[in-house]
Amino acid sequence: MIRKSAQFEHAKELRKRGFTYVEIAKIVDVSKSTISLWFSRETWSQSITESNKKRSAKENSKRISLLNTARGNQYKKLYAEAERSAVTEFKHYKHNPLFIAGLMLYVGEGDNSDNHLIRIANAKMDVHRIFIKFAMEYLGVSREKIRFWILLYPDLNPEKCSQYWSRKLRLPLSQFHKYQVIEGRSTKRTLHDGVGNTIIGGTVLKKKLLKWIALASKEL
Repeated sequence: MIRKSAQFEHAKELRKRGFTYVEIAKIVDVSKSTISLWFSRETWSQSITESNKKRSAKENSKRISLLNTARGNQYKKLYAEAERSAVTEFKHYKHNPLFIAGLMLYVGEGDNSDNHLIRIANAKMDVHRIFIKFAMEYLGVSREKIRFWILLYPDLNPEKCSQYWSRKLRLPLSQFHKYQVIEGRSTKRTLHDGVGNTIIGGTVLKKKLLKWIALASKEL
């Protein structure tokens, strides 16, 4: 009884100093359920619980903010390094016809609205074939990492069109996203297989590509 009384008084002192039930249980060597039984119905203890919750939430928010800042700084360094290497690489690649062709295709047909995605849309097979070859050769993208989807008119057969693009580009159907259908009819002969979209993910790759395009624009 004396031991329990001494533990209770010690626990009460710790609780009033703001210690949690778990922390108190470890210090005074009793179970958490016992600590809860002693103090959970006490108004002053309930106030400490609420105070601890608010403090924990504030600390978590601060910790998350610090982590996000650290990650942001890490990404900035990564992107800066990608752009620096792009300058050096451009000097070596700029006389290669495939390299310049890939850049100019993206200038004409590429999507610049998404900073994290490389996407080029066109109904012509050769546009995608050349750009895919460019991406593999200069951006180091493996064929398995390339994604593709097709914009179709209602009168076109999705399976047939998908198989056509898959065969011509040597991309398995497993790398095709679900096709999208728009209103109207494919009256133009160039759209009889839909509009293909080559997609390559990666913020670093996108920044490198845009840096190359900026450098090429200055020299042309």
